[in-house]
Amino acid sequence: MTSIHSPHRHCVISQQTLSNALNNFAELTQRLADTLVVSHCEEVLLAGTTQTTFNGLKRQLGNNYSAIFLDLSAGLNLSALAIVAGTLKGGGLLVLYLGPHWCSNKDQELARFLPWPLESTQVSSTYKTLFWQALSQPNSPFTEQWPRALSPYQLTEKNLTSNQHQFINQVLESPPSTHILIAARGRGKSYALAELLYQAKTRGQQCFCTASSLHNLATLVQHFQELSETQAPFIAPDELLRLHTHIDLLVVDEAASIPLPMLEQMAQKAKRVIFSSTDFGYEGSGRGFGLRFRQHLRHLKTPCHEYTLQQPLRWGENDPLEIWLDQLLFKEYQRNVELEDTPSTLCGAQWLQYPNLLDQAFALLVSAHYQTTPENKRWLVDDPSVITFLYYRDKKLLGVALITAEGRLPKDLSEQVAQGKRRPRGHLVPQSLLAHEGIQDAGQYTYWRISRIAIAPDAQRQGLGSQLIESIYQAALSQAIDFLCTSFAATTEVVSFWQQNNFRAVRLGSAKDQASGAYSLMMLRPLSKIAYSRHDLWCQQFSQHWLSSLPLGLQQLSPALISTIAASCIMGENPHIPSLTDKTVSDLIFFANYSRPYDSVRSQLLHFTLNLLEQKKLHPNNPQHLLLLGCALNIFTEKDAHDLNFSGKKDLFKALKATVNALLPA
Repeated sequence: MTSIHSPHRHCVISQQTLSNALNNFAELTQRLADTLVVSHCEEVLLAGTTQTTFNGLKRQLGNNYSAIFLDLSAGLNLSALAIVAGTLKGGGLLVLYLGPHWCSNKDQELARFLPWPLESTQVSSTYKTLFWQALSQPNSPFTEQWPRALSPYQLTEKNLTSNQHQFINQVLESPPSTHILIAARGRGKSYALAELLYQAKTRGQQCFCTASSLHNLATLVQHFQELSETQAPFIAPDELLRLHTHIDLLVVDEAASIPLPMLEQMAQKAKRVIFSSTDFGYEGSGRGFGLRFRQHLRHLKTPCHEYTLQQPLRWGENDPLEIWLDQLLFKEYQRNVELEDTPSTLCGAQWLQYPNLLDQAFALLVSAHYQTTPENKRWLVDDPSVITFLYYRDKKLLGVALITAEGRLPKDLSEQVAQGKRRPRGHLVPQSLLAHEGIQDAGQYTYWRISRIAIAPDAQRQGLGSQLIESIYQAALSQAIDFLCTSFAATTEVVSFWQQNNFRAVRLGSAKDQASGAYSLMMLRPLSKIAYSRHDLWCQQFSQHWLSSLPLGLQQLSPALISTIAASCIMGENPHIPSLTDKTVSDLIFFANYSRPYDSVRSQLLHFTLNLLEQKKLHPNNPQHLLLLGCALNIFTEKDAHDLNFSGKKDLFKALKATVNALLPA
């Protein structure tokens, strides 16, 4: 056994039998009151320790431990490793239990990353090999030698650092503004936010804190209650948005786990709003969140300030475990790194030859998709259906796209999917077309679904994304694939991008996605001869059903998004939308030119607007067209007049009447 250098964490790899490893752990930690054992095996019992399964591990966030036993013998779980590393105090012990023959054993965790019909017993994990190589590197903090004794770090979170003081003072003294705080784990972010709330309260300010769940605020709430001896001013996100009262200061913690539309509304709910997120937390990337959310704050009139907390409080500076984990999972994207090799595509075991490129590609994905998690890195390597396309300029990586191969489902399985009896892993597009759109032959075709695409921030809006898609298109043609497809959180900008690349909509989700707060839109681009004929039919069916569904439950779509989707639809004759009658036209003429009440022509206005959509006469860049669409679908009412920059109801109806008049048939 070796000695340990406090305040750094000591890390042990154990390939002993489970009983021997637990005995060593128990002997070394018998004087400690804060130890944790994480295992799939519920029979792993150790007196005096907190014990949890992997499913319950997130409930340990916010806790601090002096020693942790992480049982990875059944398989590699990167999220679990990231979580426990953030809860381990300096001078503490992390035992990574692998058990005998770990490298050659089948990985039971692998099943989560495999599409039907593959099972973990049929596939070897490439990422497991990369992980073992990382464990064995000279800079790895892990050793097979157990320490002789432990001297866990005494936490100093309650003594504010100069960095924390500066953040708190700047927020409290600032004029109305928005603030973004992003910090790595163990930096005292929660305590700084609790102190901020406490000081604001003592100044008589109306304060609230919110998060996607109260559990995510556990540490902040605990610190606040210790400071004030009162309950923390927590409010649930949906309740906050319904609240109509003055708020001086609002803290939104772990903001990366809250849908962007909700965050945009929260940004306008208080004089000072603080959005905080963990830099590469378990729920996604705070760094990616910061990059993306900044774009959504630009239109606000209030200034936006960004902060970070550098000094670790839970462990010492330059902690070997933190450095190693950052290198393994959380490397930053390096825009100017020249790569020796520049393969255009990589899949599975091919990544073993390009570990540095893997780090760069994943970092670029993180910068574009803020809810990317550590598990996504393993997925893109270990899922045999995933192909990564890479775009370079001057040997510098500027673009990444992930595609998943889907389809070719057996007829009996397709029938069971359509009937709602089966939901096999993967194959998102054919399953959705079968189960939700009733397209009975959707399972028989082959699809390449573009799952994620990312372009370096300073290289965007130069056509590189479209070039990357074109390379995927040409590769799919050479492989005789039937369809390219994509499914994403629908916004006008993103829909327009895919339309420009010849994709058309075939399905719109019926409920908002929890992560994005937007409806999911599925789009296809045909490649094969049979695909072209089916594609036109599917798109026309979507257009017909979608237009008639707009008044039934999709009013939360923005008028701009509705008109953007409609612009590329294959309409055809829609039996659900009859042609305008002379009576309908007459009613609208009397509304637009005389004193016919608005409420008396609501149904006629809807009928008229759906006909205009069907004829593609409403344009997403025309404010008057969007006003008509919003009023017809009851997205806008007279109560929204001021928000729409009208002086009042009369001014709004004047503009609406002018638009109706201009669009009525001659």
